[in-house]
Amino acid sequence: MKSDNSAAEKFEAPSSSELSAAEVASYLKANPKFFIEQDDLLADLSLPHESGEAISLLERQVTILRDRGADARQKLNNLLENARNNDQLFDTTRSLVLALLRAKDVTEIADAAQDQLSNHTNIDSCEVILVDKKSLKVAGSVRTESEDILKKKFVDVFRLKRTHCGPISEEQTQYLFPAQGNSIKSTALCPVISNGDFLALIAFGNKADNYFNVNLDTLFLDFIGHVVGAVLDNQHADSAQ
Repeated sequence: MKSDNSAAEKFEAPSSSELSAAEVASYLKANPKFFIEQDDLLADLSLPHESGEAISLLERQVTILRDRGADARQKLNNLLENARNNDQLFDTTRSLVLALLRAKDVTEIADAAQDQLSNHTNIDSCEVILVDKKSLKVAGSVRTESEDILKKKFVDVFRLKRTHCGPISEEQTQYLFPAQGNSIKSTALCPVISNGDFLALIAFGNKADNYFNVNLDTLFLDFIGHVVGAVLDNQHADSAQ
């Protein structure tokens, strides 16, 4: 009586054309239990290792699963970190908007913006510089500068009309952060604009070399610039009446 061929024999039977690696991989994916009864085949298999020595299929499988688990944990940690950052951004934005709504004049607007933004975890220094206009009345503690000088010092910021992140010169850093200029390594410069009118410049500093970089999403910072601009614009309009 003729015995039945085993699954391995059927799989290894000669054919008119050789099996491709893709076909073998497809078959094994469709039959994940193929090796359960193939002790002899498993004994003959060996896989290269980074050390140069051969390892068993089981050892290789354990290594792959371990690496995939590490990748999954890293992705989860990244998601949790992003969630924490978003919570902090929301808290900062909420506190800032409430403080701006309570501000009674331009001085209080500038002070509120600088105080609230300086409290954010990832901001080591914050400076608010108002554009000096003829009708501007602020306390001496508030920094002001002419629009021409600001545009000359920070051409790209005012040309692009959006937050600029990336390296700036040592001279620019010292100008923006006179008290901490030597320790600030990266900056984000946010122009405050309302109805096309430049009203202020908000500078954020961080002690890490590449924290504020060209790839950073500036949506949050641009939003802050628009909010502060709207409040300043309303205050200027009230003062002019």
